Amino acid sequence: MSDALALISPVVEFFGWFGFVVGTPFLLVGWALRRRASRFRETVAVVIPPPIYARAAVARWMDSDGELHETQFDAYAIETPVETELTVHYDPARPTRPRVDPPHDDGRAPRTVGVVLISVGAVCAVASVGLLFVG
Repeated sequence: MSDALALISPVVEFFGWFGFVVGTPFLLVGWALRRRASRFRETVAVVIPPPIYARAAVARWMDSDGELHETQFDAYAIETPVETELTVHYDPARPTRPRVDPPHDDGRAPRTVGVVLISVGAVCAVASVGLLFVG
């Protein structure tokens, strides 16, 4: 029986360390993505007649501070009708870089992987301590 424990103990300890060491960066990345996605604000932009230099539809929109911004949206062709309304998502720290797609990447996947790995690490750490007293 002690030969089996001698073989299992290092494997359990390895998975314990692996879970903590690899799971922690996943949790941190998931937290950072969630924080970044929650900063975005939503507003409405209106397509304006494109200037000569424009390669895509140009729209104007106003941020929460009342400042007016003008941006080209590559997702819309230059032939987009004037006065078409677009829903715009922007980061108040960088309001000149809006997006038309919602910030759906809230870090759920990396957080889930991190929680699973840290949970496996915690279970293996408890099992490793338990194996010290067996045999």
